[in-house]
Amino acid sequence: MSLDSFNHKKDEEMRESYETTLKDNKKDAVAFLKNISRKEVERKRSVTFSITESQLKKMDTAARKSGFKNRSEFLASIIDAI
Repeated sequence: MSLDSFNHKKDEEMRESYETTLKDNKKDAVAFLKNISRKEVERKRSVTFSITESQLKKMDTAARKSGFKNRSEFLASIIDAI
């Protein structure tokens, strides 16, 4: 898709659409940032426990699908939900 097509009317419509989208996203970002507050950070502690290899693979897969950085973050989120 190119803005330099032979149809100038469509090019102008696309430019306007892009500009509107960018302006809306900036407004949304400002509103989003206003709602963020720093929460108290709790000290983390390492723990050791045993799970099977298949359970570990399931946890890795679920963490990736859910957008977590790693399985520890995913597991912490599950525990917080309890």
